Amino acid sequence: MRNFWKSENIFPVAFIALMLFAAAACDNGTDPDPVTPSETFIGTWEMTNIVMYDTPIGEMTIPAEQFLGMSGTGAAKSVLQFEQNGTVAVFTNYTDNSQDTMSGTWSVNGDDLAVSGAGIDDTVQYKVDASILTLTRVMAINFTPESPKEDIVLDMNYTRIP
Repeated sequence: MRNFWKSENIFPVAFIALMLFAAAACDNGTDPDPVTPSETFIGTWEMTNIVMYDTPIGEMTIPAEQFLGMSGTGAAKSVLQFEQNGTVAVFTNYTDNSQDTMSGTWSVNGDDLAVSGAGIDDTVQYKVDASILTLTRVMAINFTPESPKEDIVLDMNYTRIP
């Protein structure tokens, strides 16, 4: 029996293994390009619900229409549209069937999404998980008319509209 581990036998095998590894690591053009953080939320998103943390009654999840109704503006639906060119549009539908559109710009720095204009002017943390965009922010809310406003952390959840 030949000794396989002799140097004259191992080098050709190692060379072939190295070539196979290198060929497998090469891009054959079929792999998708990596997605950068700013591209993950490009598209159109409809607000679906709000999760409020540390409220007087604990964590609360409420439907978007109810949350928007609490604003006193008559808003019933909110849609965000992020464009690749750094612009954003906010579409708001109201209970009287009217609609308002406001435009602005967006930028990303790590996990922070900054929006200027569009009636928002805020920087929030964001994350995208499949077809859900979550914007996390602190909002001053008073839970009863006589109570002072409290800073509450909330997640605004949006679902991607195809």
